Amino acid sequence: MIAADSVYVSQTKESRYDRRIHRYRKHWTALIPMQFVIQNAGNMGAISAGIGWNYGKRKQWETDLLFGYIPKHQSSRGKLTTTLKENYIPWSINLANIFPNATDKITHQMSIEPLTASIYLNTVYGHEFWKSQPGRYPDKYYEFMSTKFRLNIALGQRVTFQIPKSKRWRSKSISLFYEISTCDLYIRAKFQDGSIPLKDMLGMSIGIKFHTL
Repeated sequence: MIAADSVYVSQTKESRYDRRIHRYRKHWTALIPMQFVIQNAGNMGAISAGIGWNYGKRKQWETDLLFGYIPKHQSSRGKLTTTLKENYIPWSINLANIFPNATDKITHQMSIEPLTASIYLNTVYGHEFWKSQPGRYPDKYYEFMSTKFRLNIALGQRVTFQIPKSKRWRSKSISLFYEISTCDLYIRAKFQDGSIPLKDMLGMSIGIKFHTL
């Protein structure tokens, strides 16, 4: 006989439906952005902003989706851009490991990423840009190069600040970074004309990341 004030808990096996719901929720949770990015230049526009995700055993991989703006300058109007970017961060070094005797909080809250490698695809919206060569140009005049899409590569470095738990609001850490980049068009031009200076092929960009998860 079971006492009136006792609690009876039955253990039931998880059903196929429950397992499907758990997988469903897990997949949708993975789509939640883990970081917000703001970047200047980098062949994405004067300013770009977007969301990103990090993954991997050490969070060494990142995927960013950015939307940018190119001011009109000498053209008739400004233009919008979209960039899909993949980053690889092989090392993250906490300053406390470099300076084990340091007692200040900043040293224990700061880390450096001495190398970041990125590859990204960028597109510019506008009728002036095309995916395949228009008929008004001679055959193979531009060969395989499209003016609508640019493939870019970049190398850079970061400094990351961990926000103390008592002071966190929307972000757990903030990263400041810079990148040196180039694109397929510049690389092709360099192969065709070796006299082009390296400085004309490279561009520098700076940015900030807010890590939320």
